[in-house]
Amino acid sequence: MAPYSASAQTAPVQVVEGQVLNAHTNEPVPFATLGFPGRGLGTVADEQGRYLLRLPPNLSDTLVVTSVGFARTTVAPAALARGQRVFQVAPLAVALDGAVAEHARMHPAQLGRSTATGDLPWTGGSSGKETVDDEWGWELGAILRPAHRTYLEEFHVFLSANTYEQLRFRLNLYTLENGRPGRPLLTKDIQLTCTNKARGWHTIDLRPYALELAAQPVVVTIQWLQSEKTAPEDKYFSIPVTRQRQQVMVERENSEAVWTLHPLQPSLYFTVLEE
Repeated sequence: MAPYSASAQTAPVQVVEGQVLNAHTNEPVPFATLGFPGRGLGTVADEQGRYLLRLPPNLSDTLVVTSVGFARTTVAPAALARGQRVFQVAPLAVALDGAVAEHARMHPAQLGRSTATGDLPWTGGSSGKETVDDEWGWELGAILRPAHRTYLEEFHVFLSANTYEQLRFRLNLYTLENGRPGRPLLTKDIQLTCTNKARGWHTIDLRPYALELAAQPVVVTIQWLQSEKTAPEDKYFSIPVTRQRQQVMVERENSEAVWTLHPLQPSLYFTVLEE
């Protein structure tokens, strides 16, 4: 990739900054995502809900602000033009169903691809760039098809390369609609942090969340939330993928970009209890 150069841009890029707040408490919403539907424009806020967002000139698209456990919020172009930079998102009311897994009726299983090698590495990162926050929000995942009712115990993803001192990802689950990710299923913000350029398998313990999947297709992704900004121009990470006949792997640039499908499968999987 060529390094960023202001003179190489055909039009100036406007950089705006602001904050995402909880509409009920006025507290910051950590790692909220911001993006324009169908466009490759978006970012992720930091721990204090603060963001930097790059806008093209004459923007006429609606901005969408989202976070796990909060209602999807839209911001009209006119509000952006007036200088609105603080956005409030309302928390969703979550009803607990009190479901309890009867472990005596369950058996251990795996859901996904648990092989550490692949046909090629699928690479994300900021190599060739002086900034990285406009890359945050990128998602990669796979379509999974549980055959029985399933309880998720752990999530695993393999990094074959990692040159970051810190990488933060969010775990997302979606319904499968028309062959692509649809409605988000998680109500808790489940994250994975990788430090010290660590490679190999990385694991999230999901038992505290009591996550249950029905016997129907689902999409799991990891979403890049954050990484250190020191010298980001030579930073990247890779996940092994293997070729498939079917469109199994899903990817998008940010939280509101168009999903693309690939005849590949990444090295990520769940360990589960299955009926």
